Amino acid sequence: MSISAISNSAKAGTTATQKSAAEEAGNRFLSLLVAQLKNQDPLNPLDNAQITSQMAQVSTVQGIEKLNATMTSVLAQVQAMQATGMAGKTVLVDGNQLMVGGEEPARGAFELPDGARRITVEVRDATGKVVATLPQADGKGIRNFSWDGMADGKAVPPGTYSFSVKADVAGQSIAGRTYSADRITGVLPTPNGVQFSTTSGNIITMDSIRAIT
Repeated sequence: MSISAISNSAKAGTTATQKSAAEEAGNRFLSLLVAQLKNQDPLNPLDNAQITSQMAQVSTVQGIEKLNATMTSVLAQVQAMQATGMAGKTVLVDGNQLMVGGEEPARGAFELPDGARRITVEVRDATGKVVATLPQADGKGIRNFSWDGMADGKAVPPGTYSFSVKADVAGQSIAGRTYSADRITGVLPTPNGVQFSTTSGNIITMDSIRAIT
């Protein structure tokens, strides 16, 4: 998918709206000016300097509108370039899914506050049964982990598993925030911005991405 195609799709609606607004403002001004000229007092005609000043004000407004449209176009192209560069990247999004059955280990992440100790990741199957408990090193912030899909020395069936995180902070047991790892497979331009398709079949936005791994 070309950058120009994404950019054109993203900016088309905004540019058309801005152009329409600028033209409408200019047409209103011309209509009012013609009405003033038609109905002016012959003994006290409009001052040329006043008319020139009014036209200059409208030109300034139209200039600002054009500048805004240009900046919107540039921003759309920058965002499109960033979006196309995301293809193939592995990202973290809110969730607790682990995909088992690929060539690589299942990956996930979690986030904990300062002072977190005795951290464990519990992996569950579709029935909610804990099939694996993965001890993690002490630490804070966003932490990545992987699972080889082994439970009790045997490989678990391929599929989607879930996980949760527990830790001890100041003597209290807390649950960590969880993130699913997903790989971006495609870029989807929409009127509301760029979206991404992923290997899990989800559609995500740039705002939903918490980290790039």
